[in-house]
Amino acid sequence: MKRRSTLFHVDGERGLRGGERQLLYLAAALRVRDRRNVIYCRPSGSLEHEARQQGFETRTISWEMLKDARHEGAILHAHTGRSAGWAIAARALRVPFVAHRRVDFPVNFVSAELKYARCGAVVAVSMAISSIMVAAGIPPEKISVIPDAVPSNPEESSWVKADANLFAPAGALERREARAILSREFDIDPAMTWIGNLAALVPHKDHRTLLAAAAIALKQLPQLRFIIAGTGTEEIPLQALRNQLGLGGKVYFLGHRPDPLSVLKSLDIYVQSSWGEGMGSVLLEAATCGVPIVATSAGGIPDVLIHDLNGLLVPPRNPETLARALVELLGDPARQRRIVAEGLKAVARFGLKRMAVEMENIYDRLP
Repeated sequence: MKRRSTLFHVDGERGLRGGERQLLYLAAALRVRDRRNVIYCRPSGSLEHEARQQGFETRTISWEMLKDARHEGAILHAHTGRSAGWAIAARALRVPFVAHRRVDFPVNFVSAELKYARCGAVVAVSMAISSIMVAAGIPPEKISVIPDAVPSNPEESSWVKADANLFAPAGALERREARAILSREFDIDPAMTWIGNLAALVPHKDHRTLLAAAAIALKQLPQLRFIIAGTGTEEIPLQALRNQLGLGGKVYFLGHRPDPLSVLKSLDIYVQSSWGEGMGSVLLEAATCGVPIVATSAGGIPDVLIHDLNGLLVPPRNPETLARALVELLGDPARQRRIVAEGLKAVARFGLKRMAVEMENIYDRLP
């Protein structure tokens, strides 16, 4: 096995979403294992800022990246579908190349042939994505399933420059303070029951089903308040739909939050309404914060949640079933406690060290 000590992580997205956080988690875990990590990203973007805050070297994505990789003996690791497009040039220049696939969208022939088939290795974050890649014609022996990760103990939290208690359930005081912050900012009654969602406001996250479920659940439990954090192309249409459904003052759009874990710790239940989901790393974060979870069975979510063990699973695009699951779970505190306890146990399987070791096995197999 050949050990290359330098990794070039490539991600050209504009924001700092789940995939970008996973990139930084991986780089942090590799750093403590004596691997050098360089983050190639957009200049002056959110990822560049956060990477520098964590002490990583950052560079702007350009053709110079390939020359630098050859000169520095680096592996190129593409963390998005767009950045996987560099596989063509990398192969021509014999630069080792790994592509990560985090979404469960179908892969067309052009992407399969020109991107993923030319990689030295393809990483899928769930079995669902692995199956999609095989169906697209990618050789199964080229694909490895490595789930996303979350800091699972205080040591791993220190790797990402986080307080030891950040990735842990909130105590009573911390929870009150988290709710008080949002209550003051958005005028949300802290005495109500808070159901929350943290996801980009894009079609496959299916907030339309969440809003429809909210309207149904509120008929039975008028004390519910739905809190949606995130931004995206659906933001204005979703706000209009909220108003059409008469949910003003009961559904709140928070926009981008720099403190997603604080939002999670303020919730009574976390809900994920997606019809498409590569894995759903936010589910790991909700579990580690001690929040009971209701989610759809879309994509790779069943790799994270086992129904009625560490969460409740419902079919996608079914607001009636989603509403019923929320109402039933809220009426069963013992079930909530069991889901939280099992969720915290399961988080240990998704730690940063585990992800780093599995990725190193791939890196060191590359020719």
